[in-house]
Parts: sequence; C-alpha cells; structure tokens
Amino acid sequence: LDTYLSVYFYRFNTKKAPLDDVRVRRALALSLNREALVEHVLKAGQQPAYNYTPPGTGGFTAGPQFKYDLAEAKQLIADYLKEKSIKELPEIELKYNTSESHQKVAEAIQSMWRKELGINVVLDNQEWKVFLKTVETQDYVIARAGWVGDYNDPNTFMDMWVTDGGHNNTGWSSKRYDELIELSAAEGDKAKRKEYFQEAEKILAAEMPMLPIYFYVRSSLRQPSVKGWWPNVLDHHPYKHVYLED
Repeated sequence: LDTYLSVYFYRFNTKKAPLDDVRVRRALALSLNREALVEHVLKAGQQPAYNYTPPGTGGFTAGPQFKYDLAEAKQLIADYLKEKSIKELPEIELKYNTSESHQKVAEAIQSMWRKELGINVVLDNQEWKVFLKTVETQDYVIARAGWVGDYNDPNTFMDMWVTDGGHNNTGWSSKRYDELIELSAAEGDKAKRKEYFQEAEKILAAEMPMLPIYFYVRSSLRQPSVKGWWPNVLDHHPYKHVYLED
C-alpha cells in the first residue's frame, strides 16, 4: 500500500439549516468512527482523516486537528436543540454520485449518525452530470466529494476553500483563511509557509465547511524482481527508472 495525494470528504452546505450552525457540522464530524469505516466497510487500507491535507504533501503534515469524540458530539447537538427549542434535528439529505463504493460509505455513515446522534439521513444517488450541477448550484445539504492533488504541495488542497473559490461550493467564507492562503503563496520560507497552512487547517477543523473522511491509498502487487518502483504521493512511476533484476 502506498500513500496517495488524495482525500475523500463530504461537503457541507453552510447556508442551509441545520448545517448553517457550526455545532451541527462539528457534531457530524466528531461522531464519525473513521477507523470502523475503513476497516470494516472499505477494507483496502485507507487512512482515517482527521484533517484535510493528506500527510506528507510537499513535506507538510498537519496531523490530527480533531478526534472521534462521541460525548462532545452529543453535547453539541443537545445544545443546538435546546437553543432552537426542538426535540430533534430535521431530516438531512446526503447526495452522492453513482458508485457502489460511495453507496457503501454513505450507508455506513447514515447508520452511524442515526445510531449515535438520532439524525435521520436520507440518501440521494445521482448520476455524475446531474450531481456536478447539484454541487455547483449548491442545491444540497451534504454532498460527497473527493480531491486528487494536481501537484505535490499543500496549496493544491488548501486553496479550494478560499471565499468564492471554484471548488468551494459550500457557502463558507473566512477572512483569516483567505489571508493565510494568500500569505502562503507569497512566502519563500518553507517553515513559515507550513505555519500558515497549519493555521489554515485549524480553521477548517474549527468551522468544518467540509467533513474529511479518509485518505486514499494505492494498492499494487509487485514481483520482487521489479526494481526502481518507489512509493510516492503522486503515484508517478517513470518506466525509464523501472527494471527487472536478474
């Protein structure tokens, strides 16, 4: 199994109730047992994601920014319900594009949220072109997503969430987050640049415009005689460097 420069996540529409409240978004994130998901549902070595940028991206590893915490998740929901003077959250719709894998993940998460938080999540499976339009027009509450880095640098992931970014589509905006991404683009010092990205990760974890679920991996079966094939986050393997050992 090789690490891969990609992340599987759900977008939250921060303009639609109840996800317009950060307590609900955080509760959904904290109540998700990612270890159980990757071990018992996916079963392909995926890594649970407790931040957004895949580890080792351009030498940057944010590390866990939150954790599985069912007690806190339940308290957040209880606080929300009390403030709104309601007994339970309204039904929430989760949209995903047609795929057996996406369906398995969605059904598992649906079950977790219903069991742990008492939330009724309705699943809506859409064909790819319809799904893309749904996300683009923000006609969703929760929507499946994934991102594969275009280049080996944290910016390929982090600049997705700037205000009105082409891939944001969550309605979320943070002035400080925008500043950090702008500062990182102009910063020549690698250590300082990583500090900007680290702070940006903390903002994402605090405000949860999206829900990181797992980091992809690449699995491959290699004959021991194959040499020059090295694991790398972009999964690029120039054949001129690959050879068979006699």
